[in-house]
Amino acid sequence: MFYVLRFYNTIKYLKYKQIYFRLKRKFTKPKITDRFKKLSIKRPSSWNHYCLYDDKIDSNNIAKFLNQSKALTLPFDWNNESLEKLWLYNLHYFESLLCKEASKKNDFHLSLIDNWIKNNPPGYGNGWEPYPTSLRIVNILKAWLGGLELDDKIYESLHSQASYLSNNLEKHLLGNHYFVNLKAILFAGVVFKNPYWIKIGEKGLLAEIPEQILDDGSNFELSPMYHSLILVDMLDLFNLYKSYSEYISERLELLLLKYIPKMLNFMESMSHLDGGVSFFNDSVDGIAPLKSDIEAYAKLLGFNINIYSSLGPQIIDNYHSGYFCALSGGNKLIFDASAVGPDYIPGHAHADTLSLELSIGHERVLVNSGISEYGSSIKRHAQRKTMSHNTVEVNGVDSSEVWSSFRVGQRARIIDRCSKLKSNSIYFKASHDGYKSIFGGCIHSREICFNNKSLAICDELRGKFKEAKSRFYFHPNMNVTLNQNILIVDGKNFSMKCNLKNENASLLNTFWYPEFGVEMPNKLLVVEIKNDKTKISFEWIYK
Repeated sequence: MFYVLRFYNTIKYLKYKQIYFRLKRKFTKPKITDRFKKLSIKRPSSWNHYCLYDDKIDSNNIAKFLNQSKALTLPFDWNNESLEKLWLYNLHYFESLLCKEASKKNDFHLSLIDNWIKNNPPGYGNGWEPYPTSLRIVNILKAWLGGLELDDKIYESLHSQASYLSNNLEKHLLGNHYFVNLKAILFAGVVFKNPYWIKIGEKGLLAEIPEQILDDGSNFELSPMYHSLILVDMLDLFNLYKSYSEYISERLELLLLKYIPKMLNFMESMSHLDGGVSFFNDSVDGIAPLKSDIEAYAKLLGFNINIYSSLGPQIIDNYHSGYFCALSGGNKLIFDASAVGPDYIPGHAHADTLSLELSIGHERVLVNSGISEYGSSIKRHAQRKTMSHNTVEVNGVDSSEVWSSFRVGQRARIIDRCSKLKSNSIYFKASHDGYKSIFGGCIHSREICFNNKSLAICDELRGKFKEAKSRFYFHPNMNVTLNQNILIVDGKNFSMKCNLKNENASLLNTFWYPEFGVEMPNKLLVVEIKNDKTKISFEWIYK
C-alpha cells in the first residue's frame, strides 16, 4: 500500500501531455525524415566565440569526465556498458571542441567526429538519445561558428542528427532536457536553412522561456547548477539571434533581453563569495562553466554584470524561486525557503527545505552535502535526503519524499516566509508543512538572525513528533572541535564559537561531495531538539 501511495503522489502532478508522450514513445520509434541537400553553408562574421570548458579529451585519447579518467578504446567505448551512463553521455557531448585549447587540436577533433559518425549509426546507442544529441549538435555547430572547418560528411551527419532529434523531442520529460532539444533544433534550423526546424525551435522556446525562467531570474528547477547551464543556453541563443537575425523573430530576442539580465543577477545572488555555486538541490561544482567564464561570455555579448556588495547589510529576496540571500560585513548566507521545484518535473529536487549555507569572507563554512553521482544507488538516495542538509529532520523521515534517482512523492510546501533588516541585523523566517499529514505531524518553522559577526538559528516544531534533529555540515577546510559542549570552528581568517551546554549535541565524521566522483571528509554537528524548540548561536571573530 505504501508503494502504491508513493507512486500516486509522484505521478499525480504530471501534465497530461507528459503521460501522452511517454506512452507514445513506447509505441513509435523516431527516424530521420529530412533529406540532406548539399548547399552553400556560410559562416556568419557576427558570431562571438567564447570557450567555456576545460579540455575533456587530450590528444592521447585520455578522457576525463566526472573526475574519472580513462584511456579511450574507440569505437568500443562509445557504448561500453561497463561505464557509468552519465560518463558515456559526456563522451558523446563533444564539449572538448569548445575548450580553451581547441584551436590547437582541430585535426584531432575532426578525427574524433569522424570516428563517431562511422561507429554510431542512426538510432543506435547512447549517442542518439535526445539529450546528448542536442548537446553534440550545438557544440559541433558552435565549434564551426568559431572557425572549425567541417566537411560534407559532417554536415550530412549533423543534418541527420537534427532530423532524428526533431522526431524525438523529450516532451515526456520537459524541463531542461526539452529546452536543450529546442535549442539544438533552432541552431540546426538556421544553419541548414530549414524553416520547419526553425518553427519547432522558436515556437517551443517562446513558450518554454517564460515557463522555465521565473520572474526573479531563477530557472524553475531551483538548482543553482542547472540555472548556470540554462543561462549559457540563453546566451548561446542570443548569440545565434545576432548572427542569424533574418531567420529568427524579434519576439525571441525580446524574451532573451528580458530574462538574461535577471538570470545573471540570480546567479550572482546564489553564488558564494569564492565564485562557486551553492549546493541546493542537484548542485555541485565542475558541471556548469565557471561563473567568471559565464559572466565574461555575457559581457562579450553586451550584457552588464551587477555585483552585490557583500559589506552590507543587504537582503536579496528571490521571491519567485523562494531563496533568501543575506550579505553583511563581507559574509554571505543563503537560505532555502523554496518549493522543491516545478511539480511536474522535480527530478533534481532534494529534501532540503529550510536548509542554509554560510560563507565568512571567501571561506565556505556551513555547506550542504552536495552530490557525487546520478545512478540509482544508496549513495545517491542518501545525498537527496533531509539528513544530508543543514536543516531539521523529524522522526527520521524526509521533509519531501525523495526516492529512486529522480523521483519525489509527497513534497514540502512553504506556508509562510518573511524577511526584515533591523539594527544592522538581517532576520529571516519561514515555515513548511513537509512533516504534517492527515494523521498529525508538525510544522517546522525556522528563524534566522544574521550579521557581520554572528548567526542565530531558532527551530520550532508545532505539533506532535517523537524525535527531531538539526544538522550542520562544515566545509572540509574548517578545523572543528567539540569539547565539553563548546564547539570551536577555526578557518583561515576567523574563529567561530558555539555554546551547546544546554543541548544534546554530537560531532560526527562524514563526507562532503563537491563534484561528481569526489568525496572529502568533513565534520557534522547534530543537535537533538528537545520539547519543541532549539536555538543555536554561532559567533565569530576575525584573525
